Amino acid sequence: MIGRIKNLSATSRSGFIQAENGQTVYFTSAAVWEHDFPFLAVGQAVSFELQGGHWPKAANVHLFDNHHTARAPEKPREPMQLRYVGFDQAGFVRTFRFQAVVSGEQTRDYTVTADVRLFQKYHIGIQEGPSLCTQILLTKLGLPIDPQARAVEPVLNEQDLIALVASRTVAPRKPFRRRPRPPRPEIHRPVSPV
Repeated sequence: MIGRIKNLSATSRSGFIQAENGQTVYFTSAAVWEHDFPFLAVGQAVSFELQGGHWPKAANVHLFDNHHTARAPEKPREPMQLRYVGFDQAGFVRTFRFQAVVSGEQTRDYTVTADVRLFQKYHIGIQEGPSLCTQILLTKLGLPIDPQARAVEPVLNEQDLIALVASRTVAPRKPFRRRPRPPRPEIHRPVSPV
């Protein structure tokens, strides 16, 4: 039989199929072909076998593919997380180390190098280095990170630090005005005879 996914529960990995004849049929994850389960979505066309019994159940559920039906939607890519894992320093060059973590994929290591003298030159705290390097990695590698982009080793250069300093526009301060002091009352002291 052919039908469409009517309801799908991600927690119990089960759902209901609306068959072409109008019948609603229950299915479990055990009834779905293993490689097809991640691609199931509400509205997706499926082919299945109907099992008899008091409540109809579907068995051998798999994606239905013919020239009239679109291919199953691709599984969305998991968001990438960039973790700062430390640094190494040789002379004035500090190498910030990061790991790119994507669920279901191999962890990749990336590094960004920076001359620490530039931090001092532009009055930027060295503790801001990891966040600056994260921005550079995301910019240079793009999102999502391409697995073949492993050879990219960006450098935190002077232009990046100048851009950071320029982005820190400080609001002009109001001139400091002292409040006028209230006048002191005159104290009349008795004059003592000499």
